[in-house]
Amino acid sequence: MKITLKITLILICFACSLVMRAQDAIVYDYRLDQKALNDSKNPIPYEIRNAPLFGKTINVFGASRARNNRKDVTETWHCKLAQKYHMLYRNYARNNCCIAFDRRRERWSAPINEFYEDMDTCDYILLIGGHSDAEQIINGKGNLEEFEEGYAKLLRGFIRKAPSAKVAVFTPWRINNPPYPDITRIMVETGGRFAIPVYNCATQSGMYVWDMEFARRYFHTYQDNTHLNSKGHDLFMNKAEKFMLGL
Repeated sequence: MKITLKITLILICFACSLVMRAQDAIVYDYRLDQKALNDSKNPIPYEIRNAPLFGKTINVFGASRARNNRKDVTETWHCKLAQKYHMLYRNYARNNCCIAFDRRRERWSAPINEFYEDMDTCDYILLIGGHSDAEQIINGKGNLEEFEEGYAKLLRGFIRKAPSAKVAVFTPWRINNPPYPDITRIMVETGGRFAIPVYNCATQSGMYVWDMEFARRYFHTYQDNTHLNSKGHDLFMNKAEKFMLGL
């Protein structure tokens, strides 16, 4: 009986530790040590070493689009960007979480505008979102006014938490079904009010999510309108990289 109880307690503790790890950031440290920085035999290209991103720290927030759903986060354009510029990369994204809506009753996550406060100090904050919030509204579990209020709360929180960090926001892809166009509009307009650069993925990304053959090639499946596969991340990285370098 005692042995059974011990095993049960161990399993519970193990399960709890897994949950805690799932909530922590995924971290990759691509920064170079002093020896590598001064290695004359393998010099760092000038355009990399002198880029504003070089050696900096980036914190990434979002839902499955930022977390890369069930695929490896190293396939994402933002992780590849961090590797290219030798950055410290932290990914705080959680599958199925929202910017503004609380999904804990559905056994998912608190909204980003609550758990962002747990992040460590950084030079850049990247928010990739809007899809999960749009789906919550479609399912009758929120409205645009609540989204706008919650999104503004998050941007305000980023500024308060990390006033010296550069913040960048990426909207949903071009999806014409309501409320996606309004979600994108709110993200762009509200970002402007906070002087935070917003990349409008609906109009600037060149990601044709409505085209089945395009989706088959660059998204996880031909029915997926959210998650890029590795080839999709490579395709989008050129545009995203220019945006991030211009912050």
